[in-house]
Amino acid sequence: MEEAGMSAFHGSDLEKIEAIYGIPRERIISFAANVSPMGISEGLIDAMKDQIRCIERYPERDYTKLRRAISSYCKAEPDHIIVGNGSSELIGDVIKYHGGKKALIVAPAYSEYERYVKLAKGTPVYHDLREDEDFRLDLRVLADELERSGDDTKLLIICNPSNPTSTAVRAEDMRDILALCDRRQITCVVDETYVDFADDGYDMSYLAGEYRSLFVIRSMSKFFSAPGLRLGYAITSDEELKGAVEEIKDPWSVSSFSETAAGYMLTDEEYIAKVREYIKGERERICRRLDSLKDKGLKYYEPEANFVLVRLPEGGVTAADLFETSIKQGMMIRDCSTFRGLDERYVRFCFMRKEDDDRLIDLMTENID
Repeated sequence: MEEAGMSAFHGSDLEKIEAIYGIPRERIISFAANVSPMGISEGLIDAMKDQIRCIERYPERDYTKLRRAISSYCKAEPDHIIVGNGSSELIGDVIKYHGGKKALIVAPAYSEYERYVKLAKGTPVYHDLREDEDFRLDLRVLADELERSGDDTKLLIICNPSNPTSTAVRAEDMRDILALCDRRQITCVVDETYVDFADDGYDMSYLAGEYRSLFVIRSMSKFFSAPGLRLGYAITSDEELKGAVEEIKDPWSVSSFSETAAGYMLTDEEYIAKVREYIKGERERICRRLDSLKDKGLKYYEPEANFVLVRLPEGGVTAADLFETSIKQGMMIRDCSTFRGLDERYVRFCFMRKEDDDRLIDLMTENID
């Protein structure tokens, strides 16, 4: 080991893991990246073989065909859609538009929200979810906080389902918050990176046409097993905000290859249904296995996405300990001690192949006995 506290790696840090632990990256099962284990579809591979010459041309300047495909997939108006180089570009750009203002972030949360706010000379403030409420968002409490906020609060940032807690708010329950944001002229950024994994009822894209304040962000990385594609999209009916974000972001930030691939992926209904069915089944199965560890002091938070947050028994193995033990077996979990509001007892892992999930749960069981 090079230094203490090296267990809080990002899920994509396989090169660092390889350098520090001497484990070839190809042998590491990343339970930390929250990417579907299904891989890209064979249909996509075949389609792109036939379409490879698309890289000889520029992508469409306005991405008209891609926006239509996204519209059909998520039932949003094509004119309300912005495409970007991954969801991170769009998160950064909408925050940049509100530079110098306060952003209320529902926490614990993805650390990039805070980083982008600070880069834009803004001030991050936090609405902290409570462990004794199982990290579930109380919308009445949030509404009270928004009502008390000053006029310099211009952003509300919610990840739904939340990373790292995997808890979620139903779309219909958000109407009062969105109406409040409309009235207060606060942009409500809802990061739906993981919503495709969740059951029906959480996707808020259809509400964007009703509430100008809503700015939904989605990604192709996790659900479609394509983080290297670097494709995300946003949905908003606020024409001024949409125009500003399109001005801020780089032109042609989505390649013709990504544009073509996404057009196929979004219409591959068999693959989409297969991934959703598998994750739903594995989510339920792994929760049943974790239930058997409750009498040992382990707690997990009911997941809605493709990953679960676990609190290890007090006084026993820590997140760093479990990371060290699991990585030596070629399994990389997420030590969540670096997330706001969490400590050295919290770990997160996503659902992978059944045999790999069982290996991880077996290892956890052995280490908390």
